[in-house]
Amino acid sequence: MTSTNDLTGQTPVQWRAWAKGLGLPEFRGDQCFSALWSGGANTFTEVKGLPKDLAARLDTAARLVPGKEVRRQESRDGTVKSLLEMADGKLVECVSIPTSDRHTICVSSQVGCAVGCTFCASGKNGVERDLTPGEIAFQVLFHHRRRPVTNVVFMGSGEPLFNYDNVLAAIRLLAEPKGLGMGRRRFTVSTSGVPKRIRQLGVDEPQVTLAFSIHAADDETRSRIVPLNRRWPLQEVLEAMREYSDLVNRRMTFEYVLLGDDNMSEAHAKSLADVARRFHAHINLIPFNPVFETPHRRPNWDQVETFAKWVDQLGGHVTVRGQRGADIDAACGQLKRRTELDPPSMAEGDGIVANDSPPTRQA
Repeated sequence: MTSTNDLTGQTPVQWRAWAKGLGLPEFRGDQCFSALWSGGANTFTEVKGLPKDLAARLDTAARLVPGKEVRRQESRDGTVKSLLEMADGKLVECVSIPTSDRHTICVSSQVGCAVGCTFCASGKNGVERDLTPGEIAFQVLFHHRRRPVTNVVFMGSGEPLFNYDNVLAAIRLLAEPKGLGMGRRRFTVSTSGVPKRIRQLGVDEPQVTLAFSIHAADDETRSRIVPLNRRWPLQEVLEAMREYSDLVNRRMTFEYVLLGDDNMSEAHAKSLADVARRFHAHINLIPFNPVFETPHRRPNWDQVETFAKWVDQLGGHVTVRGQRGADIDAACGQLKRRTELDPPSMAEGDGIVANDSPPTRQA
């Protein structure tokens, strides 16, 4: 059974067993689960119908939710970044990305990240620990209480497949019909490439979407910007992705961060298009979001359009992802768990033009 330190991560069956273990009627477990996922309760005292003395005793012994918001930032484009503090004081960020018909939550799977991509702020201090299923699910629940969540992407801090069991437990909890009841295809797991877990995901959760953060289609470049490539070279990961794609009978998705100083030559475009054609993959191009702690620069939109055109002409199917939340450091690669206010990332002279128009290919 899930630890009592992670009550948010418990399924209805586990909640009933928890209640029974405390000598309580099993319906008390159902009552607490419902209050958490549907009733907006953050403490046992807020669970309607729970005797006051019992609620007080439970609040002393355990936490109904694993964390609290300690900082909230709202972007000009409506994106919201929340810094959550967990019970042990560890900090984690999650991002709410609303549109007219969707509400997507970008969640973190670890405190920090072990991958160490050169363009990403999340892994600059390494990884501190895995997040529990409840800590992962709470990021979604927290924002769901403000507006119902339609989609969840595991693209925050951490490598989801390094925390495989807890990520799957969180997905299954969020899909629980008595909870949020989210469909499996509403979840996207992004990985830098862990072959064994890629294959396993296709068996365990074939309806969940898997995206491969490729960022370069040759080993020399990729090993330089994605250190994990030195452990699992590109071809090994691609073979695992092929097996996954064949198993789930779905098209691959490649995520490719565009670095104005590194992976945007015509040769890079050719190698990316070649691999995408070979694996029948769709490519999401993501212009690098400014991070002061990295050596890279953001390309301008003319450079982005040129690279996208090269790939397209060579047979690669390309979409350029729009930038959301960059003014609050909430865009891809910018999460860094700071409690103090950061200087604006869009510094002059770093190749960034804040008022650039997006390319016509933008999704």
